[in-house]
Amino acid sequence: MSADAVSRLCALLERENAALERLDFAAATLLLAEKQRALDAFSNATASAAMRPLLQRLEGLVEANRTLLRHALSVQTRVIEIVAQALPAAETGGRYGAPWGGRAQLRPAAWSLAARI
Repeated sequence: MSADAVSRLCALLERENAALERLDFAAATLLLAEKQRALDAFSNATASAAMRPLLQRLEGLVEANRTLLRHALSVQTRVIEIVAQALPAAETGGRYGAPWGGRAQLRPAAWSLAARI
């Protein structure tokens, strides 16, 4: 396994983990293609005994990445639940369309949510 492939993957995971710690999901998502290329290079490389410390570093980064990704999913799920609970229930009087039987004249309001936890 080439040290370059492992170092590249470590550096990428450090960047992704930092983005996830900031809850910057957009930045983390932008790393997906680069992460796939780094994983491909890693899987095609061969290991040597001298690389054990680098591989241990990678193992720690992978575990931290797993934990941070689970946390990110939990945060996103909770935000969606909060927004869904805050939205008023639609009242249609038991039928489809506008309550007066005509076309609805109003457009639904746009919702935007930005959170830093």
